[in-house]
Amino acid sequence: MGYRKSKIKLIWNNNFAYVIGVIATDGNLSPDLRHLHITSKDYEMMENCKKCLGIKNKIGKKARGSEKEKKYYVLQFGDKNFFEFLLNLGLTPKKSKTISELKIPHKYFPHFFRGCIDGDGSISISTHPESRYPQYKLRLCSASKIFLEWILKSSRKLFRVKGGSISKTDKSSVYTLTFGKNDTITILKVIYSKNVICLSRKKKIALQILPGWRN
Repeated sequence: MGYRKSKIKLIWNNNFAYVIGVIATDGNLSPDLRHLHITSKDYEMMENCKKCLGIKNKIGKKARGSEKEKKYYVLQFGDKNFFEFLLNLGLTPKKSKTISELKIPHKYFPHFFRGCIDGDGSISISTHPESRYPQYKLRLCSASKIFLEWILKSSRKLFRVKGGSISKTDKSSVYTLTFGKNDTITILKVIYSKNVICLSRKKKIALQILPGWRN
């Protein structure tokens, strides 16, 4: 399959892997097999994606569901060859419940993973109610359990972590992959390497967990 005419450079690098992670979690592939949408509450996310993709499309705003207030930012663009590239990776229209393993080069998995965390993940700090020691959690949510199982398997192999668990509450249609304190520290040290593109508000939390860490 050839991609030479794509407006977007289909070359793997750190930023390209990051935006693939964002698309895998916060992106929407249109049934017309050409257009893509990335939606987020973070304007910074839209700017990051534009930079990674090398596009100059305007950033719009939209409401979700029955809401009237347009409080979500949206980046819409069309590129048939890039769309086909994403299909070849394993992404599809209406992917939220069907997404599974993606063809991400191992070298770029940490940057892809950071894009996923910026899209549908969280980094949190809390205090244990009894010991008062700090508790760290790294979480990624998805409606597809198979996708999270692949993320967990890949994380254990590439980040060399031993834990991680996937859970789902009875009333929720969303699964959550959660890493505990030690695994969170290990993963954050890898995905927030020097000069990486990311959401600054999540990196700020990560650096609170990694005192003295120089990236």
